[in-house]
Amino acid sequence: MIKNFFSIVFRNIVRNKVSTFINVAGLATGLAASLLILLWVQNELCFEKFNTNAENIYRVEEDQFYSDRRYHVNVTPFPSGPVWKEKIPEIREQVRINPWLPRILFRKDDKVFFESHIVAADSTIFRVFTLKMIMGDPETALNDPNSVVLTKTLAEKYFGKDDPLGQSLTIENNLEVKVTGIINDLPNNSIFSYTAIFPYSLQPALKVPISQNWGSNSIFTYVVLEKGADIISVNKKLTDVVLEFNPQTTTKFVVFPLLDIHLHGQFGFTETKGAVKTVYIFSLIGIFVLLIACINFINLSTAKASVRAKEIGIKKAAGAGRINIFSQFMLESLFLVFISLVLAVMLIGLFLNTFNELSGKHFVLADLLTWRYIAGFILVGLFAGVISGIYPAIYLSAFNPAAVLKGETGTGGKARLRQGLVVLQFALSILIATTSVFMFMQLKFLQNKDLGFNKENLIVIPMAQNMKQKYDAFKKELKNESLIRGVTASTSNPVMIGSNSGGARWDGQDPTKRILIGTNAIDYDYLNTLQLKLVSGRDFSVDYPGDIARDTTGNFLINEEVAKAMGGGDPVGKRFSFMGLNGTVIGVMKNFHFRDPDQLVSPVAFALTDIRRFNYIIIRLADDIPPALKTVEKVWRNVIPEYPLEYTFVDQDYDNLFRTQIRLTSLLKYFTVLAVIIACLGLYGLSLYSAERRTNEVGIRKVMGAGPVPIIYTLSREFIMLVVISIVIAVPVAWYIVEKLLSEFAYRIEIDFLIFILISAGALLVAFLTVSFQAYKATGINPAAALKIE
Repeated sequence: MIKNFFSIVFRNIVRNKVSTFINVAGLATGLAASLLILLWVQNELCFEKFNTNAENIYRVEEDQFYSDRRYHVNVTPFPSGPVWKEKIPEIREQVRINPWLPRILFRKDDKVFFESHIVAADSTIFRVFTLKMIMGDPETALNDPNSVVLTKTLAEKYFGKDDPLGQSLTIENNLEVKVTGIINDLPNNSIFSYTAIFPYSLQPALKVPISQNWGSNSIFTYVVLEKGADIISVNKKLTDVVLEFNPQTTTKFVVFPLLDIHLHGQFGFTETKGAVKTVYIFSLIGIFVLLIACINFINLSTAKASVRAKEIGIKKAAGAGRINIFSQFMLESLFLVFISLVLAVMLIGLFLNTFNELSGKHFVLADLLTWRYIAGFILVGLFAGVISGIYPAIYLSAFNPAAVLKGETGTGGKARLRQGLVVLQFALSILIATTSVFMFMQLKFLQNKDLGFNKENLIVIPMAQNMKQKYDAFKKELKNESLIRGVTASTSNPVMIGSNSGGARWDGQDPTKRILIGTNAIDYDYLNTLQLKLVSGRDFSVDYPGDIARDTTGNFLINEEVAKAMGGGDPVGKRFSFMGLNGTVIGVMKNFHFRDPDQLVSPVAFALTDIRRFNYIIIRLADDIPPALKTVEKVWRNVIPEYPLEYTFVDQDYDNLFRTQIRLTSLLKYFTVLAVIIACLGLYGLSLYSAERRTNEVGIRKVMGAGPVPIIYTLSREFIMLVVISIVIAVPVAWYIVEKLLSEFAYRIEIDFLIFILISAGALLVAFLTVSFQAYKATGINPAAALKIE
């Protein structure tokens, strides 16, 4: 029985080599693409699930209110965590994590590097999160204020194969810390990316202030709640505790599940669903690509029905029942799907590194062996097998033996089904292609958008605390260099100003109006260096000593959004209190983007301060960048030789804001190409079958004097019409989908109907080239030979 089954399968494979190859190749490609998407989606859905207490871990977050508008933030006051644990019985454990530490210089002998992914945390971090300790005791690792816990990779960077436990590292050239623990590198499905953990109490030594003000929100606080805790009750208790220490606050404190942060995390005035929406989009694309491949299988299997009709008729006449025939064809389909799955796994192995580069993930072959992925792999295989095989098996097993032995298969209705499936294939391909093109155009629009300042030729140098005392000398020397067009400093990177406050006051203010204003402390020459424009008033100047912030006084530069909130008109000269300073508005800056450009421009105010508040040196270079950079390096070596020079270009920092979107758009582009290739494989197979089936017709037409062009037109017309129908169906749906996606952006492109025309024309061209190739081959047939074929 089994031997007979495989004998029939191999005989059919050999007899129909081309259609079998198209079936298997198309299905293997579709399966490989879908399984790669499955790997990515599973990774996105399982963030933080490696934590033992993941379901009971929450991040404490805030709902702030500005003129009745809710503004959601993820940070909390410094002192809150331990107090909440003490006063709220539902909180089993808490940990405070400060991820905002500046770049820190690590030194071990001749190994000197700046490290950025560093956090300061309570020692309870190991009780809240599941961090596997390779060396050291998690209960005591962070008890000593001058200790540090390193990840395995960072430990190897400084200590090589030596045992790092108990050894010392020099921090910022003046502080010794002892390595008290080594943990495994964080998995790639974590919201955290730190490589070292300092004790929470070490922050003052790093010159990172710890505020005891309950109105200052600067750190993350995570809590472990008792199982089954009433979340609404916990939220109320969190807020009530803060009200004890800050009675004036209107902020509401809430807990947010750790498992929801990656996909559903919120920040700002609006609720965004970008991360989870991306998962939905790629899940649909994976399903679409697999469906397109399965449709090929169905179409080619049913199209070839006439070839096997007599085989089925003879079997039925010999006593085989419909269930036997159904089982045979279903098993044949599953066997071909199995071969496709094996090829798909090989394709995944070959292209896994490429997929990692495109997606920004770090998958390894071992990730294909997890129980979750294996279960998904089996389900995808069964889905493909059932979808691909069940209809052909039902269709073929239903043949009437008497009819098929007479040469009658009754394929008219089935041909219409095949036509419908071709329409569906190309409609799905056009949908994917249209979405990909418009998302790419939107991304390019944002990347090239006028930010309101000149981001070209600007470099940013992060400043360590011990560098700051030499900043003035460094700036002075640079200003004497002809290849340097400007030097200044600020608290924030120009495209990443994230600090804000709601305590602004001004003359004539509506007492019920409270707005959130971004904050940045800057040095002289900031506007000139960035080439920001003033709408009215003047820039900060050394000629006005009152400009600089001293104690509780200082003047302000504001943007047009703040001026608008102040009631319109020119606010220059008006009293303005903000950031603990009382002064006046001396200038209004033209609006500019200082955060993600897909968000509306927000209010922002600048204060002029001394070097202690600055974290970045900003330098504008001449157009001849290489020698200008050498000039910066030369001056750096002269003034600050004890620190390595590390910098980034502002335009690159800006592009990095789109890193995730760029990767996802690239993935979308490649899956679009795959979908089109798979659909064309199916179309090629059907056109091959059609050309074979119409051999007699071609012979008669040639005998009657028809030339190659009319024959190509006749054989191609059916398929081209199917693609036209798919375009008519897909374009309105694609328009709706694209409009929905673009509506998520504050600044967006307009939908250009020309893009739909070009994509439709491309689909028609690809389809025509695919089917006309077979049609052209058919024109070369010998009419006499064609008319002998029954």
